[in-house]
Amino acid sequence: MKVIPSIDLSSGKAVKRVRGIRGSGLVVGDAIKVAENLYELGYEALHIVDLDAAEGCGDNEGLIKALTNLGFKWLQVGGGVRDSVKAQRLLSYGASSIVVSTIFYEDRQLFEEMLNVIGGEKVLIAVDYDEDLTIRMRGWGKRGMSIDVALSDINSYSVLGVIFTYVGVEGTEGGVDRKVQNFVMRVNGLKEYAGGISSMDDLKFLKDVGMDYAIVGMAMYRGSLLGVKHV
Repeated sequence: MKVIPSIDLSSGKAVKRVRGIRGSGLVVGDAIKVAENLYELGYEALHIVDLDAAEGCGDNEGLIKALTNLGFKWLQVGGGVRDSVKAQRLLSYGASSIVVSTIFYEDRQLFEEMLNVIGGEKVLIAVDYDEDLTIRMRGWGKRGMSIDVALSDINSYSVLGVIFTYVGVEGTEGGVDRKVQNFVMRVNGLKEYAGGISSMDDLKFLKDVGMDYAIVGMAMYRGSLLGVKHV
């Protein structure tokens, strides 16, 4: 299993929020410098989230475009990608894949249009869920269907894979959600996890249950997992 560092963007800076709450957590700083440091440490992949676009209060596309030019072999970009035009634009900058959430859960017609335009092999679907196993969308401000229904719906499409994020511990280093083991084997394609990862034990658990990638944020910036690239 590989470890992918995450860079979350808000107001032109790299940040790391706690449970997605604006103003919480860390302002990491210059996103380009952060990414350059990660690249120098030997990381070949990067997970980028535009938090402002996800919440519908601006975007950081210029910064995303700059991040795609730093030499990473794989960049997955999400946050506010709700039509094929924006998806194409991000791919034209150099993104390897697009992470979608709200468009899949709220407008299946637009989602299918996106698949037809850019191809399902470039699409990862975010399964952001809470303690009630309910999907969260629109910057986690809105609740939707159950994770069980979501996975059944996802499996009716040919996409690159799924990113599970347990929002209850995101940014807390509080440990991974062990319940995810009940869902991971239902996924066709790549299986990724984010939320609460804080230790090698967390990473080993995710590997053992079948995850292909672990997305690490707060533990990377606070140093506890900085430099860990695979398990």
